[in-house]
Amino acid sequence: MTADKTPNQDQQADSDEKPAGRRAIQGNLPYTPSIGVLKRVLEKIPASEKPSTFNYDFMSTVLGASGGASRPVIPILKKAGLLGSDGTPTELYSQFQTEGGRASASAQALKNGFAEIFRRNQYAHKADQEKVRDLIVAVTGLPKGDAIVKYILNTFEAFQEFAKGAAEETSPSNTTDAHDDTPHTKQSSSSHALGLAYNFNIILPETTNIEVFNAIFKSLKENLIT
Repeated sequence: MTADKTPNQDQQADSDEKPAGRRAIQGNLPYTPSIGVLKRVLEKIPASEKPSTFNYDFMSTVLGASGGASRPVIPILKKAGLLGSDGTPTELYSQFQTEGGRASASAQALKNGFAEIFRRNQYAHKADQEKVRDLIVAVTGLPKGDAIVKYILNTFEAFQEFAKGAAEETSPSNTTDAHDDTPHTKQSSSSHALGLAYNFNIILPETTNIEVFNAIFKSLKENLIT
């Protein structure tokens, strides 16, 4: 009897993270059929204290989200990067709690959770509904009218609603180029000269003949030093 119980217990534990009846789809995009529950959780996170572990007891007791409809929420938050693999709230979670950081945190959560979509369009968080739907179809290979496409779209939009107004990050390479161009341009226009500096390491032979050293330094002076 003991041997029979272990697989059932493992199966029950797995069902907490992977709700039964889920279809395997391309792109590994997160979704929930109960979008209202996910929205409620996202709306209440900023107004609630950050728990040491974000679990189903916390969702049920503090955030008011319970039952089977709440099961997909924690896996979604983990995939979005708001929670660690052990359910610990991350720095992104803390940023999402703040007024000033919520938009950018939501945009990053979308990029984390829907990476395949952002590989096709880096500004997907600013795209309209039809554009996002087309991206989901392209990633999953599902027909536009499939219910899973609708669930994924609704899940994406739950985060997208908070991501509105997120500022775009400036690429470090672009910033460097912008600073580098100006001084080079000014130098070229004012002096029309190019300055180069070289460092040489000279290994002298082991000898006591001073004429050898004189010949080496004379050659350096005549050919390299101007």
